[in-house]
Amino acid sequence: MKRLIILLLLVLIALTGCTTKKEKVEQQGLGKPSEPINDPIDEPIEEIVDENNNSLRIFKADPSSFHFVADWLTDSEILYVEMRNGVYQVKSFNLKTGESNLVYEDESFITDIIVHPSLDYLLVHTSDQSDLAVVKVVSMDGVVQHQVEITSTELAIEWNDLDPEKILFTAFHEDWSFDLFVFNGHTEGLSVIEMDDPFPKWIDDNRIANMLFSEHPLDGGEVQILNSATGETETLTAGNVIYFDTYENKLLIVQSLESDNFTYSLRDGDGTMLANWIMPPVSNYSEWVVPEVEWINGESFLYKAASKSGQLDELSSQFNLYLQEVGNSKIIIEGLDADSLACSPTGKRCLNGYTFEEVIDVESGERLNWIEFDK
Repeated sequence: MKRLIILLLLVLIALTGCTTKKEKVEQQGLGKPSEPINDPIDEPIEEIVDENNNSLRIFKADPSSFHFVADWLTDSEILYVEMRNGVYQVKSFNLKTGESNLVYEDESFITDIIVHPSLDYLLVHTSDQSDLAVVKVVSMDGVVQHQVEITSTELAIEWNDLDPEKILFTAFHEDWSFDLFVFNGHTEGLSVIEMDDPFPKWIDDNRIANMLFSEHPLDGGEVQILNSATGETETLTAGNVIYFDTYENKLLIVQSLESDNFTYSLRDGDGTMLANWIMPPVSNYSEWVVPEVEWINGESFLYKAASKSGQLDELSSQFNLYLQEVGNSKIIIEGLDADSLACSPTGKRCLNGYTFEEVIDVESGERLNWIEFDK
């Protein structure tokens, strides 16, 4: 009799565990995923301990289903894409707990994922045809807010930092000609704009900055700003500009004013100087090389710059990671390649490496590999 009671208790416990797991999936509001959510209780997960004694979990990726690392969702959650049972799934991996959660899934091939600075929306770029892109704005509960189809062989996307309803698209065609479009989610309108620069960027909620180059890229150019609401244009009084980037109403400009240095300057949207500093110049013979900036807010950002001037192919692992804030740049870590960065919302951690396989702790400068592929 006692044995029978024990068996009944075990059955009840097992059923309760199954119900709890099912409820966990249903609470996400996305329906049942095609595979169980990874749970650190079910199986041991490797961990690494950084210099500050923080424990980080290792993500074990299946090379047969893993697609790519996308971006940060929070300071501890990394977005990635994989394909399961013919469906592309956007998931988040928590470095602290080792859990993976389903955020969104799509039957179409996912090309790219962008997280809006507000952290309220994802932009999902899909493509099942070589000459057509489908872009969806998705809320964090997995609901599609907008969908735009654009004929293109390649597509560049710039999302407005202040207004997630506004997106710039550059549609490249087979002959590398291009068309520029502005999508306005408030009206569901898609309008054409005319610019010579295929890579314009938003500066505040209505204005669009673009480059007017001289005859040769090494000579730089000027930054022109178009007001998309009024059609008026203005040109900033800054010459020899070789690179620019924007965040909300702030503008970063890099100029080649002298042959032996780059001049960086942080400015307001009207061009007023807020800070400026010098860095060694790097080129790939035909053009200057400036790695992309990762903004934390309008006053601070992370960027890579070379420790000395020279040609890019001669400067392998000679780039430093800098944190620019309160008008000063300080070195976070030395000896990096010029690969892209992807930094968490507060800038505490950055993904680094060709496939974003490395996490950099910005406070300590420590580099840790967070992802491993099962053999």
